[in-house]
Amino acid sequence: MTQYPSGVDSEQHIRTDALNADLKKRSLKSGLITVASQPIKLALGIGSTAVLARMLTPFDFGLLAMVAPLLAFVDSLTNLGLETATVQREKLDHQQASAMFWLSLKINAVVIGLMVLMAPVLAWFYKQAELTGITLMLAVGVLSLCLTFQHKSLLKRQMRFEMMTAIEVASLVAGAVFAIGAAWLGLGYWALVLQVLVMQLTQSVASWFVCGWRPAKYVKNTKLDANLREMLSYGAHLSGFRFLTRIGMQLDRILVGYFSGAGALGFYHVAYTWAYFPFEQIYNPLFDVAVSSFSRTQHDPDLYRAYCRRGLMPIFAFSMPVLAFCFVEAREIILLLLGNQWLEAVPLFQLLAIAPFVGSMYRVTKWLYVSIGHTQRQLRWGLIHTPVMILAVAVGAKWGAYGVAMGYTVGICLLTYPAVAFCLKTSPLSMGDFFSVVWRPAFASVTAAVILSASQFVLPDINNAVLSLLVKMTIFGLLYILLWMIFPGGMQGTKEVLQNFQELRSKRKN
Repeated sequence: MTQYPSGVDSEQHIRTDALNADLKKRSLKSGLITVASQPIKLALGIGSTAVLARMLTPFDFGLLAMVAPLLAFVDSLTNLGLETATVQREKLDHQQASAMFWLSLKINAVVIGLMVLMAPVLAWFYKQAELTGITLMLAVGVLSLCLTFQHKSLLKRQMRFEMMTAIEVASLVAGAVFAIGAAWLGLGYWALVLQVLVMQLTQSVASWFVCGWRPAKYVKNTKLDANLREMLSYGAHLSGFRFLTRIGMQLDRILVGYFSGAGALGFYHVAYTWAYFPFEQIYNPLFDVAVSSFSRTQHDPDLYRAYCRRGLMPIFAFSMPVLAFCFVEAREIILLLLGNQWLEAVPLFQLLAIAPFVGSMYRVTKWLYVSIGHTQRQLRWGLIHTPVMILAVAVGAKWGAYGVAMGYTVGICLLTYPAVAFCLKTSPLSMGDFFSVVWRPAFASVTAAVILSASQFVLPDINNAVLSLLVKMTIFGLLYILLWMIFPGGMQGTKEVLQNFQELRSKRKN
């Protein structure tokens, strides 16, 4: 591999000294960038899906959804969690980063090989011959991600989220253009496959060139030192948790696809995707910011608690009201975005929207486990989570896709509080700290949704679907803000948010 020329600092892409010197500013800036970029990503995601939903059939979407569980399992095993270990590790050098790169390459070769072998098995299981080619094509994209995992991890480690956001937006544009073009040419489900593949390839190539780090030359039979063994243990426990929980989280789609076919799975998959869409648009980008900033403060419990409270607030404050609004206006949203052929997904969408609303409290515990290195304890929780979810979804499967959705949602709701309590038992963050940032957006969202639903009888009928949704969204937004402000501590919480943005603005000017 490429060696650094004489005089070039091989550690420049790894060190975090400058970052630690002004961590609060970088954390706020990174969070601001990720949140500010969401409208662009949202527009790209909604726009491309709205177009493709009208050009393709539920069966086409169902075929890709049949491969999705396998992709999720593969994603949980690739790199064996070493990408997160790179971000979380307080001290890291070039040799350690290189050793992790080569070790992960061996692991990924085995995982991708198994994915290729699973292609005909998947086609046999679902009785859909098309799945063989789809799986093999998607394996190419997974391989590209594996080759550049360390580059993306180092960008996250140094909190270069402005560059990562630019890469992500570019990949979304490229994927959408290729997918719409392929659908226009009549390629059917291959349009969706190309969308995923082009997005992955774009991200990988861009990350390789943007991050100047290159691994040191591979040395055969090198022994792992204590630090590497510790990072490998950290990553292995994290991967074990991911794999275990994804069994329970992906079983719903496997059962719907097996018992009801690609068409029913298409409806279910689209309902699930859009139910989680508001939450994922905040959670996924802020995950990297949170882990990077939380990890840098793990040595100081009080500072860690302060950063956690500040970091957790945006995900609840933004995702909960959107999910509550989507629940009330599910039919109009599906009709506007996807068209008449997708109305069958409305009851599934409403039911599944409850899962991320409640389960958002559960999902953010991952930030806490990962940032303080408690992945072994996280794995223990996975041993509780997975059997419960398997049982809930399996029982619901007796009643078809809706029963599966009901089982999935009930399982998530039952597990949320125990999951939070289990995590916080060994965390510097207390239960009071956690729920102090949850209760206000939760109550404000639910109350605003109830008022909006009750007011449907008095609101004037608006024939234009877009204008009708905008009016209702405005009413809901004003209700949410008003309720937020009048609840105890609302004014103080708002002032803190504004002060953080003001501080970031003043530091940028300096």
